[in-house]
Amino acid sequence: MAPSITDPRYAHAEGFTTVAFGRGGDFICTGGSDSLVRVFYSSKAERDQEAITLEQHSDNVLTLSVSRSKIISGDEEGTVFCFDVSTSALAESGKLSVEPSGTVLRSVLPARDISISSSERQAAIATDDENVTVVSLLDMGLLHTLTGHRGSVNSVSYSPDSAYLASTGCNGTVRVWDMREDEPSCISVMHKMAYVCEPGNSMDQSKARWSPDGRFVAVPCSDHTIKLVERGTWQASAALGGRHTKKISHVTWSPNSRYMASVGLDGQVVVWDVAARTAILSHATAGALCQIDWNPCGNMLAFTDGAGAMYIWDDVIPSDQGHAPPYERQSDVVHETVASHDDNDMDSAPIGGLFDDGDGADGGEMDSDGADDDIDDGEALDDFVVDDDGGGYAERQAPRWMASDAPAHAFQPGSTPWVSGRRYLAFNMVGSVVAVAQDSYNSIDITFHDKSLHRDVHFSDSFRFALAALTESGCLFATTTKALANDHALRSADDAESVLSFRAFASWSASADWMFKLPLKEHPRCIAASSHGAAAVTSLGMLRLFTCGGVQRHIESLPGRVVTCVARGDLLLVVLEALGSVKSNMGARRLEYEYVLMTMDGQTRVARGCCPVGPGAEIVWAGFSEEGHPATCDSKGMLRVLHRYWAASDACWVPVLDTRRLAFERGNHETFWPVALSASQFIVATCKPKTRFPPFPAPILDELDVEVPLLHTDTSVGQQEAKLFAARLFGDQLSGEAERSGGDYPGGASGQSRDDLEQDKLLLRLIQLACKADKSQRAVDLAQMIKLDRSFDAAIKIAVYQKQTTLAERLMRIKDTKFGSEDDEYDNVHNSDDEQPAPAALNARRHRPPAATYGQKQNTATSKDSSDMDLSEDGADTVSTKPGGMAAAMLEDDGPELVVRPAKPPVTSKPFNPFGVAAPSTSMEIKRSDSFFKAADLHSESPSDVSSRAASPSKRQQREDGAAIAPRKQAKMSAFQYKKKAPIADDADDEA
Repeated sequence: MAPSITDPRYAHAEGFTTVAFGRGGDFICTGGSDSLVRVFYSSKAERDQEAITLEQHSDNVLTLSVSRSKIISGDEEGTVFCFDVSTSALAESGKLSVEPSGTVLRSVLPARDISISSSERQAAIATDDENVTVVSLLDMGLLHTLTGHRGSVNSVSYSPDSAYLASTGCNGTVRVWDMREDEPSCISVMHKMAYVCEPGNSMDQSKARWSPDGRFVAVPCSDHTIKLVERGTWQASAALGGRHTKKISHVTWSPNSRYMASVGLDGQVVVWDVAARTAILSHATAGALCQIDWNPCGNMLAFTDGAGAMYIWDDVIPSDQGHAPPYERQSDVVHETVASHDDNDMDSAPIGGLFDDGDGADGGEMDSDGADDDIDDGEALDDFVVDDDGGGYAERQAPRWMASDAPAHAFQPGSTPWVSGRRYLAFNMVGSVVAVAQDSYNSIDITFHDKSLHRDVHFSDSFRFALAALTESGCLFATTTKALANDHALRSADDAESVLSFRAFASWSASADWMFKLPLKEHPRCIAASSHGAAAVTSLGMLRLFTCGGVQRHIESLPGRVVTCVARGDLLLVVLEALGSVKSNMGARRLEYEYVLMTMDGQTRVARGCCPVGPGAEIVWAGFSEEGHPATCDSKGMLRVLHRYWAASDACWVPVLDTRRLAFERGNHETFWPVALSASQFIVATCKPKTRFPPFPAPILDELDVEVPLLHTDTSVGQQEAKLFAARLFGDQLSGEAERSGGDYPGGASGQSRDDLEQDKLLLRLIQLACKADKSQRAVDLAQMIKLDRSFDAAIKIAVYQKQTTLAERLMRIKDTKFGSEDDEYDNVHNSDDEQPAPAALNARRHRPPAATYGQKQNTATSKDSSDMDLSEDGADTVSTKPGGMAAAMLEDDGPELVVRPAKPPVTSKPFNPFGVAAPSTSMEIKRSDSFFKAADLHSESPSDVSSRAASPSKRQQREDGAAIAPRKQAKMSAFQYKKKAPIADDADDEA
């Protein structure tokens, strides 16, 4: 197709305008003097749609850089923002999702140029000072400061494999930096090669750019030519010129490095055939042009002018004129060339064939499949390819995995990067610690959620603390180096002393604060604090433990792979990156972790082992639950707790919530920032889609119910099983922690009974569902988990009501085995001196088989008067006169004693029923599935009401004195009088 250029689209106000394509080529970003960043669709069918406007900047936007999932922009105030963008798929709304994700850098001087590494983990930023700043995109922390330029730096560009970085200064010097070492070094300096310009004028500056195949750096020069500096020799191998008449402001490469496009102050757009060293196309505009970029996946250019307008040049390379397409992949020459340059940078010879006088079609054709093998930091170039001829060259190569030698990245739970001059140093259920950047210091605001606990604290921070750990008794602060902290504004260098400082909130001592200075070259990686002391893990692998009063009580060496540490009570959890972590030739990492759980005095290892994460995930949060469970959350949204750590050999990590699935079920794209965990809820701050951190001011916390990822949780049975699993999990935690620490169960014996009763309620619900589904074996399995004998009686009554006679008999035998038989209880009662011998009718009923008991004939009067027994705390039986809808237990919490009270069978005039209860029918309003549980949630009378009722004659007793009673009824009443009425009467006499 013939080349075509669109009419100008005025995206911004008049002034310098920057432009960059998305890595997938489906959108174009622009930034201008109106402090806006706009995102346009690039396809012809969608480019007329309304642009996405980002309004985070407050000054002229001077530079843009786009990777696979990020947009990074810098402005004249020196603020660099990062945005997360979805380039692989459109959101459900049909628009691209672009959301701010944090502040990358805040400089006092304008940001002139940005380059993102191929792994998307680092960004190099050129500002008007004499340094190049390298920032981590994982935590927005400062990694390196490259010094050496003798003037403002106006251009930076990473090589495709991120092994080298090229930078240019306003004095015309071009420097090449080796980024493969821990400390980058300058390996080549080319003086007076680039344009010499005055700092401060973006229109007067030019940019140098690496070729996508990694072989050359294109540098606009003062003679209006473009010199190609060859990798390895770092010498100019060729020059493209003869068309521009004024300064060349910007250059860009085609995806296959075969072509180049340039714009200048003369208003010309020139397209070059690099191999032929000639210009093949040009286009003239009326005004000076600012920047240009080539679509990484197509035959398209976008460029901007000083009036704020954007132009799109479609079908730049005319294939019908014999030109090769600009986006095809290269040959194996790239791999051989790059490999030879890496092995012997200074001695490699110029590449033959590229600058021959011929058309260069053969010599310039290269395959970058081999180049992918040489890429160490993760940029796969296959997204440059459009496999439109079915040749198969666009197939992604399988990554090769190798041992990872990259240092572990440490983080502080509850901390965030800088956003608009603020950041959270700590955020938990106690409160938050916020740092606010000032001119020469930071201010610290400590805010408590419970205002009755402590008053809020505000103080000036001259140390510029980078780490904090907040507890109810105090807050531990620490300074560290620029390379270890999430703080780009640190004034300290690597040779400065780091500080540990503890600020107590409330103490009987007036001077409970303390401070330590660490030795030179030793800096904190992460810190933790609790009511039992403080801990710090340093860059030298030292674990230093302190008491709350500042006594140094333990020190030991740990591997240098510590990721984070947290503390609660007398426990300290340390998470380390395991030796099994590997990385691929594509730059991806597969992380594995291990943990160490120890006491805060360092004398006891409670548990240790592997700390699992999801495939391709990494740990982003660690903490303790309210009950004491060590917990972690990975980047895939899976929350896990360490269960049974008190029995070291049985410790295991149990998943308790999948937040990503929860967000999917909600139908939105929210992300959750972890804060705290309790037995039933995961406390999080809900963030906007594609953002990882909460906004300022203090975010609104959400409570996510814990949902153990069991199977079939979309059914009522699965939901009840998940609730039961969670209740048993956190109940066992309370018991195990009390056993480990030698303390009492929270709430004492009554608290443990209450928790056991709640678990039994869930079991009884499941038993009822199993009986209704005629799954007797399942009901037996559930009944064996019951903890209270009176709950077991309720399970038997459920089986009887559901006409599961065989199941009821089996449950009775299991109860006799688990809790002891009724004969044992009878013998104990019979040996009492205060009671009468049991009537013969009671003994006959006691030893009668259950089936025979249930099968006896009952008349209407017997059914009306008979009732089930209430199972009280002491095993005594009381008569229930309260009618109910089914023969089921009513579980009550009567003060310190927990009572299981069965509901009375309904009155019925229907024919003989062997189970002694009414059969449900549509004419009778009996809800078999609900009545038992409604009764189970009721509360019994207060203890005083029970005592008064026991001391006074009951209506039933008064009726017995003057009315004839059936023989079977008389036997049951005799049993009650023997077991309950006589002792109560004695007690009443004593009270009288």
